[in-house]
Amino acid sequence: MLKGDAEGFCDRFEVEVVVDSEAPEAEIIKLIAVARRMCFTEKALTETVDVNFTQTVNGKTWQAG
Repeated sequence: MLKGDAEGFCDRFEVEVVVDSEAPEAEIIKLIAVARRMCFTEKALTETVDVNFTQTVNGKTWQAG
């Protein structure tokens, strides 16, 4: 580091969304999908590193594609 030649790196990100709601599960899942499509940060990250996305809706968890 003292030489000035050190570099930081990132090999992946983990994103976890947890929602507890009385709304219908299908509506929550649709909301999460729309939010992901609109997220410029996730778009930028997925072009450079692997992003693992997990969503939990009312206690039910799964990996989202």
